[in-house]
Amino acid sequence: MNIVLVEDEPKQRSFVKQIIETYTPYTIIGEAGSVSEGEALLKTKSPDLVLMDIEMPDGTGFDLLKKLGDDINFQVIFITAHNAFAIQAFKFSALDYLLKPLDPEDLTQALQKAQKNIQQNQIQLQLATLMNNIQDFAGHVKKLVLKDADNIYVVASSDIYYLEADSNYTTFFLVDGSKILISKTLKEYEQLLEGQGFFRCHQSFLINLAYLARVDKRDGGMVILKNEAAIPLASRKKDLLLKTLERLS
Repeated sequence: MNIVLVEDEPKQRSFVKQIIETYTPYTIIGEAGSVSEGEALLKTKSPDLVLMDIEMPDGTGFDLLKKLGDDINFQVIFITAHNAFAIQAFKFSALDYLLKPLDPEDLTQALQKAQKNIQQNQIQLQLATLMNNIQDFAGHVKKLVLKDADNIYVVASSDIYYLEADSNYTTFFLVDGSKILISKTLKEYEQLLEGQGFFRCHQSFLINLAYLARVDKRDGGMVILKNEAAIPLASRKKDLLLKTLERLS
């Protein structure tokens, strides 16, 4: 696997090169220290993967991706200092990222994963979703990438009625009536969708409050969505739901 490294800090570039040359069979075919250098380099090189810093002197890694446009035919792993909103966008887009200071084991694992996932159509879709999400660093990410064995879906959070847990799987119930089964836990999506208007009303259910029609207090408690789906409401969640609705009103 051929790699291009776009990183403005010389010491960081040297550190990454040392890890790759020492612990992996991969080859670095080019280095750049800025957005402009990265753009020029990537127009002459054909890497399988780009390790890309986000903050650079003349712009960001996102600026570089915009400049390249449809010429992106490589995997990307972002390198970033801790930025909660950017990290949320990466997670929604199912893209890999590494936090500074870099951990050698994390880097080698990310490289191994990238080698297994070199699919141009997949990276184009994921990057398009990321660029949509990253427009607003206030954390209002609105789309996420869902992957099953056969397909990659880009789903707006506003198109989700509710999610249902089934052991280590989660089913997404969408407003168009379709369902998507993903091999991740409901807990992972609860964390990912935090701040997006979703509520964990039951151990097995996460609902989109935008589609809540009413709360039925009979028979132990249910929440009824606008599509008439009846979702169980755990007794210990009733007060929290009412308080949440009061804040939204």
